[in-house]
Amino acid sequence: MTWQVTPAGLGDIATISTIVERAFDPRFGEAWSAAQLRGTLSLSGSWAQLIRDETTTLGFNLCRRAGPEAELLLVGVVPSCRGRGIGAALVQAAFDAVNGLGIETMFLEVRDGNRAAQQLYERAGFVAVGRRRDYYRGRSAETFDAITMRRQLISPD
Repeated sequence: MTWQVTPAGLGDIATISTIVERAFDPRFGEAWSAAQLRGTLSLSGSWAQLIRDETTTLGFNLCRRAGPEAELLLVGVVPSCRGRGIGAALVQAAFDAVNGLGIETMFLEVRDGNRAAQQLYERAGFVAVGRRRDYYRGRSAETFDAITMRRQLISPD
């Protein structure tokens, strides 16, 4: 199967939102609204990428840059397409997007207990460096901690 990663823009918000609705269980509070996606993607230093096969958009990433750091804000994969390396390809695409830009470190937050995502990020070289208590607020107002993870991309000078 051949995948293609392409830049996403504001015109892709509906596509990204559809994937968010399918990929993120509302009980955990990880999903972003279309307004949040649009607002973030409108900011300087923010970008998103889509991954597609010949007929379908399979997933996306959303990132932002702040000085010598970048943050992987979201990675979403259509649930029926999970387990095929699409998430790993999206993480790699985020790394590729900052290659040569002087970005030293990439960070992310992942819900504590989301082992599939944590393992994806660990395989990509991220390590846990902290915890944000009650970071996510789920549908029933239950809260969930986030694990902050970091990957060093280049050595700081």
